[in-house]
Amino acid sequence: MDAMAEIRQTFFEECAEQLAELEAGLLAIENGEADADTVNAVFRAVHSIKGGAGAFSLDDLVRFSHIFETTLDELRSDRLEASDVVIKVMLRAADALADLVTVARDGGTVDASRNEGLAAELKDLVAAAKGETPAEAAADVPESDAAADSADDDFGFVPVAVDLDELIGGGGGGDQAYRIIFRPHAALYAKANDSVRVLRDLLELGEGNVQCDTSEIPLLSDLDPEGAYFTFTVDLTTAEGEEKIREVFEFVEDDCDLSIERLLDSDTESADGAVDVDSDLADLLASLRGEAASEAAADEAPAAKAPKADKPKASKPVMADQPAPAPAAAPEAAAASSASAPVEKPAKADASEAKSGNVGGSPAQTIRVDLERVDRLIDLVGELVIHQVMLSQRTYQAGLARASEVAVGLDELEQLTREIQDSVMAIRAQPVKSVFQRLPRLAREVAEISGKTVRLVTEGEWTEVDKTVIERLADPLTHMLRNAIDHGLEKPDVRLAAGKSEEGTVKVAAMHRSGRIVIEISDDGAGINRPKVREIAISKGLVAAEANLSDEEIDNLIFMPGFSTASEISELSGRGVGMDVVKRSIQALGGRVSITSKPGKGSTFTMSLPLTLAVLDGMIVTVGDQTAVVPLTAIIETLQPKPEEVKGFGGDARLIKVRDAFLPLVDVGRELAYTMTPTNATTGVAILVEAENGTRSALLVDAIQGQRQVVIKSLEANYRRVPGIAAATILGDGRVALILDVDVIVATSRTDGIHSNGLQQAAE
Repeated sequence: MDAMAEIRQTFFEECAEQLAELEAGLLAIENGEADADTVNAVFRAVHSIKGGAGAFSLDDLVRFSHIFETTLDELRSDRLEASDVVIKVMLRAADALADLVTVARDGGTVDASRNEGLAAELKDLVAAAKGETPAEAAADVPESDAAADSADDDFGFVPVAVDLDELIGGGGGGDQAYRIIFRPHAALYAKANDSVRVLRDLLELGEGNVQCDTSEIPLLSDLDPEGAYFTFTVDLTTAEGEEKIREVFEFVEDDCDLSIERLLDSDTESADGAVDVDSDLADLLASLRGEAASEAAADEAPAAKAPKADKPKASKPVMADQPAPAPAAAPEAAAASSASAPVEKPAKADASEAKSGNVGGSPAQTIRVDLERVDRLIDLVGELVIHQVMLSQRTYQAGLARASEVAVGLDELEQLTREIQDSVMAIRAQPVKSVFQRLPRLAREVAEISGKTVRLVTEGEWTEVDKTVIERLADPLTHMLRNAIDHGLEKPDVRLAAGKSEEGTVKVAAMHRSGRIVIEISDDGAGINRPKVREIAISKGLVAAEANLSDEEIDNLIFMPGFSTASEISELSGRGVGMDVVKRSIQALGGRVSITSKPGKGSTFTMSLPLTLAVLDGMIVTVGDQTAVVPLTAIIETLQPKPEEVKGFGGDARLIKVRDAFLPLVDVGRELAYTMTPTNATTGVAILVEAENGTRSALLVDAIQGQRQVVIKSLEANYRRVPGIAAATILGDGRVALILDVDVIVATSRTDGIHSNGLQQAAE
């Protein structure tokens, strides 16, 4: 990949971050959090996208983002009220902007008529804010101005030439000459201000010449992407006077060094070390690249001028609510690190800290690393764990005393290996925010199609989980959110008739629970219509008409292939494809999905997934002549059954009494067909487990070998899917052991109709 391709890739990666910040900010404003920082962050997101788009000549993206930016400028100037109507238009504009970015990156087309309509709505908002007609407002944001304005954009994504004629803008004459020296601080850009806008306003006062001093730019290795290194010298001839000149800098005077000198002669000279702004600033990018290529000789070169106090030298990541990077800094830094995907370990902080990107007063240091490198590192650590277990087992088999130096050293190696493994896994841990950020747009689209009013609430978006799990969460969550809005929520008139608010609420929450991540999607709709679900299932031949089904079993019918409650096919549903796909997707991740529903109150879908698909803590057990692994997160306790505690029930079913409660006793060997002979309950070991829905059962195995952390190997990818088996692992002696899928084994064993609410009565 050449340098420009890497820069382009990094631009689109940062576009994704800016779009996420844009939507989050607009939703915060919609919820009444229209503080200055939030509004500025929203403005800055569009502003930065426009700057990078201009550098790559993405004209459609530049034009739309410029109109959007102009509207946001009215909002942050308090000339436009953040009403519901305004924010809804801006949310749709954010969706259109995201589509334009996607098309610019991947190719394809967008709905031009929709974008033109949105652009017209944005211009109407600007017109209303200024008290102008729409035609007058449109004249305020010409396409040529948009393209010229994008050339700098906080000095944008890469430096490009700025047309001096465009800066001058046909200013009027005058009889007094001034020399203005304007040096922006980093804080000026952090507040979403723009030095080129200031210069343009300044040159509207008269005729002048702008020069840019670049002598303070350090070597690329020392360049701060959030720093400010340019000093502008403007020789201005105007009849307006010094007071008018100072008014131009009124909003930025605290964030810059400013000197205004009245000259006796209007014939001025260029400042030392300056270059004309309208010269080709792309030469600057070339020089920076040259410095990077000759980094080996940097030690012999004269030291770069030290940055001033307001621009720290240490490199920092570009956070979502910080200014766009200085020219070429972020792209070149990304290219130097061979970035293909960000792998960042966010600092653990509360929502407010996370939103500001500031924890403990300063943002966390992050780097971009090729994801393949991280995957390779994780694979190697997995092999390290396997070999460490092998060494420990062979040492034990050799009969070495636990107090021997070799055994003590192996114990220390085990602890160190665990720490290395935990640290490496933490690198891949990312908050589910990246998935949650896609949901508001989806909710708006589904609500619009279905004719419903929806309020989406998200919680726990900073809950961390392995990146591989996050990547595969998008489709299940998409299906479930669509289902909650389309099937769960009632129409506004139906809700009003039922005494509810016209607006329905869908809540998506993530949390850690028992070593797993749990995601709940709940709605305050009508709940599951069980009689209708049962009737449809019978009509489709999914269940027998005489079947005696519990509420839980009826609810779970919606996960059966081909099941749908939609009466007609629409854009959203009715094709018999959806929730069964969700269940299969979640099961493929080693997870489970369950339902709880209250008629008239709503439904809750709960997904439970492993935090990582790489390792787990498990109990090594013997089943027949095989060795298996029971995930430790499912185990409550182990016990040795006594004869009087085991009761027969029905055919071959057995129950075990645990503290005055009878639970199903599941013979693992028979369920997995390891043996056809029932395991002797009194000589075996019962492992009390809890399923995802909270029900408890006891797994009967022959013996327990011990507890161990194992490396997960996909059985489905290397062989095929086996019911009751979640994955496989390699033991210390090199043998393959199967990791049990506790929920499937328990559910399979109970298909004969034994249910927990009737166990006590059945046993007695």
